[in-house]
Amino acid sequence: MTRFIIFFLTLFSLAPLVPAHAQEKAIEYQGQTWRIAAQEAGVETYLGREAIKLTGGRLWADDIVFSDGVISFDTAYAEQQIFIGAGWRAQNDSRYEEMYFRGHLNKKPDALQYTPVENGNSAWQIFSDTNATGPVSQKFDDWNRVKIVVQGDSADIYFNSSAPVLHIPDLKTDIATGKVTLRSSGRGSGPTYFSNVVIRPLAEGEGVIGTAKPSAELPEGLVKIWKVSSVFHEDRVRDALSVDATDFADLSWQSLDTETNGITNLSKISRRLDNSGTVFVHLKVTSNIEQMNELRFGYSDRVRIYLNGKRIYYGNAGWRVRDYRFLGTVGFFDSVGLDLKQGDNHVIIAVSETFGGWAWAGAIKDQSNITLE
Repeated sequence: MTRFIIFFLTLFSLAPLVPAHAQEKAIEYQGQTWRIAAQEAGVETYLGREAIKLTGGRLWADDIVFSDGVISFDTAYAEQQIFIGAGWRAQNDSRYEEMYFRGHLNKKPDALQYTPVENGNSAWQIFSDTNATGPVSQKFDDWNRVKIVVQGDSADIYFNSSAPVLHIPDLKTDIATGKVTLRSSGRGSGPTYFSNVVIRPLAEGEGVIGTAKPSAELPEGLVKIWKVSSVFHEDRVRDALSVDATDFADLSWQSLDTETNGITNLSKISRRLDNSGTVFVHLKVTSNIEQMNELRFGYSDRVRIYLNGKRIYYGNAGWRVRDYRFLGTVGFFDSVGLDLKQGDNHVIIAVSETFGGWAWAGAIKDQSNITLE
């Protein structure tokens, strides 16, 4: 009997300590049901208030149909590397509009971030200008007041403020209504507490009041529509110095427009495959003469550019791949020479994505002797 008791106690001491609420699939808070998709979620008292405690994931208000309206909450957390925010008009768990703030970048220009989420892929590397990011002054281990006002195709974000700290002039998805989500995530981060969570329609006379900031000028010769393939694994092109038509036989193709900043969000086509999702982007260039021309471009995360089947460029602009401060935000920072023959030329770009924004953008300034298709 003594040996049995010792064995039982040993098993108990080795078992993971899982809080009871971690087994729940939903929580109730202030009359609202929230589905749990997180490491831990529950309701407890914090800093004198009844609050939601959320760690490592999301809560989803599946029964809310949010269109134009206000999402507001108080939130408290420790100073740490953490991402806290809310999403709205969610079509499903993989497609929605989102804002979040970075607890480790207090008062920095990118402490606050707006991004669409398409096919489960965030696009913060694509949308990184002052119409999508901004500074916020955060209080740690104390309550911060957050308010999101959504109206039509735009939104205002308030953060401990009476005026918007960020105006989003162009919400990037075409979703009109959907559910709401709360977020707290970060590698090894602690909990976030939410209290006074309110989701409501716009009141009479209430709406978006912010104004757009100036955007960067788009490059001359911007290509605004690209032909994009279905997704495949990067291994197919990882070491390929050339490609031919047989490499495309099993792929389907569709046209994809650029965003207002001239960048194509490839996540609209497909969910990526693990950390190596890849698509081909195709442009046919018909030249009246033999000539050298220049292609200016931006991308994320990795790119292989082929001209008439031969690889002419490889690059890796993923997050932190160049140094620990490298963000991998997308712009027209690179260029390559196109040695065009007279007649049809095919530019094929393999773009591979791991994290932060699956993107391609290109411009050919001198189009005097060429036609693009």
